[in-house]
Amino acid sequence: MDDVEGSPARLGRRPAAVRSFFSRGEPAHRKPCCSLPVVKIEHYDYGSEIKSLNIHFAPLEKMKSTLPYPHRHDFYHIVWVTRGTGCHIIDSVKYEVRPNSLFFMAPGQIHDFTLSEDAIGHTISFSPEFFAFRVHNRHSLTDIPIYSLENLNNALYLDDMQAESLRQIMDAIIEEYTAEKTGHEDVIWSYLRIFLMKISRIAVPSAIADLSSRNLLLSRRFKSALEKNFGTMNETAEYAKLLKVTERALNEATRQALGLTAAQLIRERIMLEAKRLLLHTEIGVAEIADRLGFEDPAYFSRCFKKHTTRSPIEFRQSLPTLNF
Repeated sequence: MDDVEGSPARLGRRPAAVRSFFSRGEPAHRKPCCSLPVVKIEHYDYGSEIKSLNIHFAPLEKMKSTLPYPHRHDFYHIVWVTRGTGCHIIDSVKYEVRPNSLFFMAPGQIHDFTLSEDAIGHTISFSPEFFAFRVHNRHSLTDIPIYSLENLNNALYLDDMQAESLRQIMDAIIEEYTAEKTGHEDVIWSYLRIFLMKISRIAVPSAIADLSSRNLLLSRRFKSALEKNFGTMNETAEYAKLLKVTERALNEATRQALGLTAAQLIRERIMLEAKRLLLHTEIGVAEIADRLGFEDPAYFSRCFKKHTTRSPIEFRQSLPTLNF
């Protein structure tokens, strides 16, 4: 049992209340619990599109004027700012925007933009299904380090050589996307995977990018299970049983691959959702505690303060300081 202060084992579980929020293992960010806009990939009506692919490419300047901010997505989203300045907040972390800034976000992440009038660039949006359902596909997004490793920044600042390398791939993708020639779907998929792996090479030190690592593969399976089950499964033992490994093996894998134990990753994911709900909804602290599996709101507040150094109320009141 994970019985240290703030550990998942001490969260307490109230299945009826919790499952109304995390029903059937769905991640919390997919539930309509928040007033925050959830942008779906089918909402993207600018530029050309191939709806059967569940993927969209569009100029950044069109995205600036068509979407509500802040919002969260139900898809993967990449923003490449080639010119202009500003600020970009992703899950309450503020990033500077400057020429050749690249931002990558996973489903459920909340972001907000302020960009200068002269800002231009590219956006790529694609659903998990786009990667999963390709013919003869033996790869998934868990093979992409920027989407599978913990504690990576959501921002990447490219030098001229890196930007030129990615620009060539982007140009090839856009050409296939607009021409719609025979086999264009598979070509786009291949180019996109190359683009993502190129980004990963820049973002992730080679020492932890060993895709054949057994520990890394187990860690990815754990992260996938955690995203589906956090709030209903809050103990390392439960995930070890689900993944058919020992707790020791699971902790060793996540510690080596991600730098944190499984229990720490569970806490991190729950606290991230707490931050999202506090900053972007008007839900009361007691209800947030209940939704995240805490029987005692006071205990939730203590855990939250230990994690962030601020009480839930103080954290919620910090929202103005995160604005631009």
